[in-house]
Amino acid sequence: MSERLAVDGQPTAAHRRVFARWAQGGWGMLITGNIMIDERYLGGNGDVAVSCSDSATFEQWSKWTEAVRGHESIIVAQLNHPGRQSPLGAGKKCVLSKNIAPSAIPLILGDNALAWVVGSIMFGTPQEMTSAQIDDVIARFARAASLALRAGFHGVEIHAGHGFLLSQFLSSSTNTRSDEYGGSARKRAELVLRVIRAVRKVVPASFCVGVKVNSADHMNASGFEDMLEQVDLIAKEQVDYVQLSGGSFEDLQMMSTSNSVSLTRSANKRSLELTGGFRSRNGVNAALQSGACDLVGLARPAVKFPELPVEIIFNERLSNKEARFDVESAPSPGWIAKKIRSAGAGAETKYYTSLLHQL
Repeated sequence: MSERLAVDGQPTAAHRRVFARWAQGGWGMLITGNIMIDERYLGGNGDVAVSCSDSATFEQWSKWTEAVRGHESIIVAQLNHPGRQSPLGAGKKCVLSKNIAPSAIPLILGDNALAWVVGSIMFGTPQEMTSAQIDDVIARFARAASLALRAGFHGVEIHAGHGFLLSQFLSSSTNTRSDEYGGSARKRAELVLRVIRAVRKVVPASFCVGVKVNSADHMNASGFEDMLEQVDLIAKEQVDYVQLSGGSFEDLQMMSTSNSVSLTRSANKRSLELTGGFRSRNGVNAALQSGACDLVGLARPAVKFPELPVEIIFNERLSNKEARFDVESAPSPGWIAKKIRSAGAGAETKYYTSLLHQL
């Protein structure tokens, strides 16, 4: 989820209104949408970003967290860098400057001329990051975490999924480096591990630090084994939870296989959160009671049912059969979805963002 409510990279009264409503609705932990650590590179217009002015960022973020205070919810800032997924016109980078990525591998949006043209214009071929640029990214994650702490957030979530920069380092399809940051599953995780350590140095032990990775990228055998190794490495760091996002976990066929056991063992030193596809109280309970996870994340249902915890999950007047929170899909973007792979996902994001704006 991404709020896309920011103005010039700063959260607004709309953020405060939406998060206050969720806090009143009984949610346990509110994780923000993408907060970009570098205002030059955004995932899209309307993203919150760390500005060059600490004082301006502190002031606006403090107002944001103030909206949640007085309720039982805690608020966690999701920190991110888009890497090669920063479209033209998003962020304060020069129009002619390239995106940065672990390797100079462009986004492939489809196997046709239209997809190639759109990808070339919107994203281009990224620049392979230098050691200095990698060090800068690590420092920016730490700076963002420090600002989040000062502004009243209860924790941060390091976003290493959904094809963004840290995810690009984790994946063998986007990271072909031969230095300390590439060449094996362990080395491809090195940047994520260094980001975690840098963040931990600037926040107290009581400050929550989570890491989000994307399970849907790793469904072939070798990719899954790599993910297990990387999740295990992440879980050995000083993190409080690991979130696996992607796919539908309410269908527990996936979670009843050895995959579930392997994932749980890999993350057993920390809490494991599953996000994606939960649409009923029964589904949530089954995932928790089976031991497949310790935490459940809900995103789109929170937009359609902002008071979902108090009105559905913990509403004893509703039977388990009645306690559902189904959500609709976005209207299809039509023929363009057949040409450009990301069009469908983009339409889904735009649709739910428009609903969120109405809260």
